[in-house]
Amino acid sequence: MSTIDTPPKDYPSEITGYADPWIASPGDEVAIKVSCTEPEYSYRTVRVIQGVQEEHSPVKSLEEVSQIPSGMAPGRFQYARSGSYAIVKRLSLPSTLEGVEVSLFFQAHLPQAGHPQAIISNLNADTKTGLAVLIDDKGLVEAWVGTGSGVETVQTGFSPTRRRWVKLNVVIKGAECSITLQPVAYIVEKAPSAPSVKTTLASPVVASSTPFSDDLLIAATYADSPTSGFPRATHFFNGRIDSPTISVLKGTSTEVIAKYDFSRNISEDTVLDVSGNNFHGTLVNAPTRAVTGPDWNGGESDWTKAKYGYGAIHFHEDDLDDAKWETDFTIKIPQDARSGIYSVEVKSTNGKTSDMITFFVRPTPETTAATGAKVALVLSTFTYLAYANEQLSDRARSSSIDVGPSFDHSSIKRSEDFERLRRRRDLGLSNYDVHNDDSGTVFSSAKRPILNLRPGYVMWAFQRPRELSADSMMIGFLERQKIPYDIVTDHDLHLHGAAALAPYTTVMTGSHPEYPTVQSYNAYEDFARKGGNLMYLGGNGFYWVSAVDTARPWRLEVRRGDQGVRSYTLPGPERIMSLTGTQGGLWKSRGRSSHGLFGISFCAEGAGPGVPFKRTEKGLGPEFEWMFKDISREELIGEFGLGGGASGDEIDSFDLACGSPTNGVIVATSTGHPDDFGIVPEIVNFPITATLGTQTNEIRSDIVYYETDAGGAVFSVGSINWYCSLGWDDYQNNVAKLTENVIREFMSRAEKNAAAKGGVVVTS
Repeated sequence: MSTIDTPPKDYPSEITGYADPWIASPGDEVAIKVSCTEPEYSYRTVRVIQGVQEEHSPVKSLEEVSQIPSGMAPGRFQYARSGSYAIVKRLSLPSTLEGVEVSLFFQAHLPQAGHPQAIISNLNADTKTGLAVLIDDKGLVEAWVGTGSGVETVQTGFSPTRRRWVKLNVVIKGAECSITLQPVAYIVEKAPSAPSVKTTLASPVVASSTPFSDDLLIAATYADSPTSGFPRATHFFNGRIDSPTISVLKGTSTEVIAKYDFSRNISEDTVLDVSGNNFHGTLVNAPTRAVTGPDWNGGESDWTKAKYGYGAIHFHEDDLDDAKWETDFTIKIPQDARSGIYSVEVKSTNGKTSDMITFFVRPTPETTAATGAKVALVLSTFTYLAYANEQLSDRARSSSIDVGPSFDHSSIKRSEDFERLRRRRDLGLSNYDVHNDDSGTVFSSAKRPILNLRPGYVMWAFQRPRELSADSMMIGFLERQKIPYDIVTDHDLHLHGAAALAPYTTVMTGSHPEYPTVQSYNAYEDFARKGGNLMYLGGNGFYWVSAVDTARPWRLEVRRGDQGVRSYTLPGPERIMSLTGTQGGLWKSRGRSSHGLFGISFCAEGAGPGVPFKRTEKGLGPEFEWMFKDISREELIGEFGLGGGASGDEIDSFDLACGSPTNGVIVATSTGHPDDFGIVPEIVNFPITATLGTQTNEIRSDIVYYETDAGGAVFSVGSINWYCSLGWDDYQNNVAKLTENVIREFMSRAEKNAAAKGGVVVTS
C-alpha cells in the first residue's frame, strides 16, 4: 500500500515527517519519514537544548550532531491511510457446496456518512466475484453480489437507526439471494420493522465465483463500486460489528466455515476464528475493543470478568495506528549521544517551508557516567501522545471545548503549526477528540507525524509554549546553570520502573505529567520510598490513567469516565482498558490522587494570564531560608512569564482531606485568580455554585514541600505555567532562582548522605 500521493490542488508548501522509533537509545537506527511538497529539501540532526523562540523567552539553542551525516533528498508528498478494519487472508471454501450464508450483528454510529460503508466484504470487482454488504451514501443497506459474469446490486431500502443493533443474515444459493435485517430491541424500546428481501439474480453464483474465495474484510472493502476495484481497503464502516459467521450450505445442512468471537484476545490485534478451521484475522489501525455488543445487559461492566456482552469491535474511518510512510533516510544514534530531545531539521531548498522532526534519546549507563548526572528530568511522553494532533479547535466536533470560562475561539493563535494541524486530517486524532461518528478516541499513536510535538510549538488556545516546547526550556535552564542531568521518558519508567531512576538522587517532572500508567506512577513512588527526592514542576499531573502495551509501545490508551475535565465521556461499561484489563478514568477515582505522593492535585483551569505566588507565613520561616535564598521576603514569585504569572493554565492545590501529607507545608500560594479560571467538576458537590476564580479559594495553586520517611523530600509547584515563567528573560528571574535553590539543596543533601555512609547514594 503506497503512501506516496499528489497533494491537492492549491495545496500550500509543506514539509513534515516523523521518526520511527520516536524514543531511541545510543547505537539505534532511526528511520526518518518525510512528506514534502517541494522538489528538494536539506536535512541535519540537532540536539535541542532550548527550542522556544518568543519575546522574553530564553535564547533558542540547537546543537548539531556532527556524527550523523547531513544531506539533501528529493521531496515527495506522503499521505496516511486511516481507517480501521479486520482482514482474513484467503478464506477458502469447499469446492462442493450449494450456497453460502453470512450472519453478523452491526450497529451503525454514522449511518449517513456521505459515502458507502462496508460492513463485510470479499468482493473482487475485477473478477466479478464475491460479496459486499454495505450502507450506501444515503444510509440504506444494500449488497453487491458477484456472479462471475457481473456484479449485481441488491437493495433493501432499510435505514439502520443510529446506535441500535441489527442482526444481518445473507443467504446466496444459486441465483437466489435473500437478505434479512432484524433490528434488536433496546431494553423495551419498540424496534423498527424488519425487512426481508428475496431476489433472483440475473445469473447464478457459480462455484468458481462463490463469495469468500478471496481475502475477507470486515468493516471495509477492496471495491470502490460494484464495477471498479480499489488498490487498498476503502469505504470504512463507522460502528460496531459482533459475531461474523460464514457458513456453507450442503443440501439441508449448514456447515460453519468461520466464526469470529471478538471477545477473545481483546488486548491483541488479532481476531480469532472459533470454528476450528483457524481462519484467524488481523486488525488494522487499532479499532476500539472492550466495547459492548447486542447481548450486554448491564450485569457486568468489566470485560475481564464478563462471560458475555463484550463480543463487539468499534471500527472508525478515521482510526490510525501506523501511517506506514516510506522511509526517506535512516540515521544512527552515536554511542556517546547524550540523552535528550533531538530533531531532524528539514528545510526545502527553495526556502518555502521547514520543520523539526522530533524524537528522544534515552541515557545508557555509559552516557550517564560521562555526564555525571544525579538529576533526571522525566519528559511526559504519555502526555505528548494524549495531545498528539488534537483537534479541540474544530467546532464541528462535540469534543471542541472552551479551555476556560471566558475563552474566546475567535482569538486563537493561528500559526503555521496550527494551520498544518488543521490541514492534515489524515494524520489521526488525539485522546481528546471524538471520531467522525462522535465516539471517543481511546488510542493515540507515535507512528505518524505529531504536528504539535515540535520544540518551538506555541499552543493555539493558551498562546504559550506547552508540553514539549515548555519542557525544553527546563533543559535550557539545566544547561545554563551547568547542572549535570539526564533525560528519561514516561515510556522508560513504564518499561523499567524505578530501575530507570536508580542512577539519580533527584527526579523532576515535566510541566504536564498528566497521563501516568500504573507502572510509571509506581516508579515515582518506589523512587521516593528509597530516599529519592522528587520535584513536581508542573500542573494537572498524575490525573488520568493511561495504558501502554509493551509489545506496541507506540500506542497509548486512555478511557475517560464520568468524572474529570474531559472532552467526551465513554459509556459506563467501557472504561476498562483493552490493552491491560485495568481500570481507566481518574487516578483519584482509583484512590491514588496525586495529593498522596506529591502533596497537591489538579483543582482549576483557565486560559487567561497566570498570577504570581506569595509566600505564606510558614514559607517565611527560617527553616525555608535555603529555598528562598537571594529572594527577598516581599517579592512575589513569578509576576511574569510567557503565560502571564507563574500560577496559571492548569493548577493544583494542597488538601489534607484528599490525602495530602500531614507534614506537608504550603510555602507559597497563588495570589487570586480571575474568573477566567474555573474549578474542576470532581471537586464540586451539589448544588454546583462558586465555580469561578473570584468566587472560591479552592481555585489556587500551592507550592508545597515535605520530607519523606525514607530521608528524601518532595517539592511541588502546582502550575503548568511554571516553566513559562522559569524561562522569562533568559532565566533571569526569581522562579528560576527558587527552582535552582531546591535542585542544589537536594543535590547537596544527597552528597552529604553519601559521605556519611562512606559511599554513593543508591536509590534502588
